[in-house]
Amino acid sequence: MNCTAAEKDLKKRFEGIYERGQLPVIKDIERRVFGSDYGANSWTTRAEADDICQLLELRSGHRLLDVGAGSGWPGLYMAKQSGCDVVLVDLPRSALEVAVDRAVQDQIGDRSWASVADSASLPFDQAIFDAVSHSDILCCLPRKRETLASCRAVLRPGGRMAFTVVALSPDLSTAETVRAIESGPEFVDSTVGYAELLEQTGWRILEYRDLTPDCASLCRQLSKSDQERKEELLEAIGQEGFEERQTDWQLRLDAIAEGLLRRELFFVTPAV
Repeated sequence: MNCTAAEKDLKKRFEGIYERGQLPVIKDIERRVFGSDYGANSWTTRAEADDICQLLELRSGHRLLDVGAGSGWPGLYMAKQSGCDVVLVDLPRSALEVAVDRAVQDQIGDRSWASVADSASLPFDQAIFDAVSHSDILCCLPRKRETLASCRAVLRPGGRMAFTVVALSPDLSTAETVRAIESGPEFVDSTVGYAELLEQTGWRILEYRDLTPDCASLCRQLSKSDQERKEELLEAIGQEGFEERQTDWQLRLDAIAEGLLRRELFFVTPAV
């Protein structure tokens, strides 16, 4: 597996994020705001995961690939709810080990698998998955085009992919673009919009949703929940960690309010 220096740094940072996500107070906040307790690192709520299950028409006998699955959210949940099989892919091995344990806890260990792999070069045969999902991953990856192309290769004809992503709003000035990039995930910038990028990598869009208002609401809920659990958070992650979380929520909220960032859902299928 050949990773760039940026991807190696990203992997190391995410290992820390996933480890922190297993702290009891962090999971309690996740449960309150998102309706999940997997140690998630995306903006996907339980209601959104249910919607994605419906879009992908997951059911028993189907095989789902969850890219950037981390500690198992939402891939394991969708497999549990729908009865499908699921393969979880990510680079941090420690996060996937947590996911494997959670699969056993959720009583789906016999139909879930985990693979340490690069999303831009998935180690699977072509056309073996019925569905693919990824939650707010492309905005954290430098090789977006390669990831979309790799997902396309492993999905069977007529299969479906659903993914969410944080993106720059269109038609920003140079100064606005700089502020948006500073407020978003590390690789939020893309030289090509996602609709065009999907077309270039062999996808056809079935449905598009603007999830920006929901993302803003989650930012407010997270900031409030952190304040309410401040003493516990200070004990668990320290003053610097607490301030970092609060800054992240406020930066994202301000960028959305200024029209700099948006969160999107794309539901797609391979183009004929």
